[in-house]
Amino acid sequence: MFSKSISTSILLVIIIVVVVGATFHVAKAAIGNDHRQQQITNEAVANILSYESGGKASFEVPREHYRPITDCMFVTSESGPFSYISPTDDDNVCGIYFLTDPDRVVEIHFHSFDVPCDHRGLLAVIDGWELNGEIFPSESDHSLSMKERTSEFCGKNRWYRRTFTSSQNAALLQYRIPLRGKGFVVSARYPKNPRPCNVLSVSTTDPFTLRNYGRRINCTLVAVYPGAVRIIALGIGGSSSHGVVHTSETGTLRKCDVRSPRDRVQIGGSHGFDTTKLDVIDSFCGIDSKPDIKELVAYDITAVRLLSSGYYDNSVTVAISPIVDGSLLDSASGL
Repeated sequence: MFSKSISTSILLVIIIVVVVGATFHVAKAAIGNDHRQQQITNEAVANILSYESGGKASFEVPREHYRPITDCMFVTSESGPFSYISPTDDDNVCGIYFLTDPDRVVEIHFHSFDVPCDHRGLLAVIDGWELNGEIFPSESDHSLSMKERTSEFCGKNRWYRRTFTSSQNAALLQYRIPLRGKGFVVSARYPKNPRPCNVLSVSTTDPFTLRNYGRRINCTLVAVYPGAVRIIALGIGGSSSHGVVHTSETGTLRKCDVRSPRDRVQIGGSHGFDTTKLDVIDSFCGIDSKPDIKELVAYDITAVRLLSSGYYDNSVTVAISPIVDGSLLDSASGL
């Protein structure tokens, strides 16, 4: 990993002021231990919020119009191509955070790069996002190990044709180029994901359905702000993955250990992306078409996690909106 980190706190307050921060490392690179801080600019944050105004459709940008990267931490849902040329000999660690619709993945394609290995230059592609040293999705919720999810390289290749594909709607390109005039050109595509599982929220209004498709897997919807969670529909432990269907409603159940110990929904919060550190506020299961479940999550990260044994085709439909009322936030945090 890049042991050099960029560390800030995350807060997303929609409509009024938006400030997003992030810390990132990347696997295996043995470099210095000093720390630098860099705030994500308003322009970068605006790329996340562009989903609310239809910006999510603008994936195709003519390749002849290269977009220069000037922000150290840059968030985008566009295709590029993007170009970065180091303006100094500083060894800053920076990143391009790719984000797309919940039902899509990210494909990162390098057109060319010139990143001298002998000057400790490095490019690294991560299958997911990183915050304060923690990766989303966490390793416990991903089918691949962190080693398999991280690709590092340096050198010079003007015809590098490898494509890196994420497992979910978020991916990260980190880079350290400590030599003036060196850099890279990269573009992205966002193909459909037929079975989305882990999702980084890109909307403050649209609901999303987490589903395991009969698999033994944990799926998580994450929002990078204190959130008001509303469960719209619940189907846990109903339809068997082997074709047996139970359609009768049970309502929302809290004693899930008795009915199906490994199948449930958790609502909680944390200060990082590691879902094993989630502070669970509520946990439930059952079949309920009109559940009355609403929770306020006063944490930097709001998460709804679907745990599945593989014996059932589980699903939960959920909406997460930001807590914009300060009194509600204080109430949820116990102040």
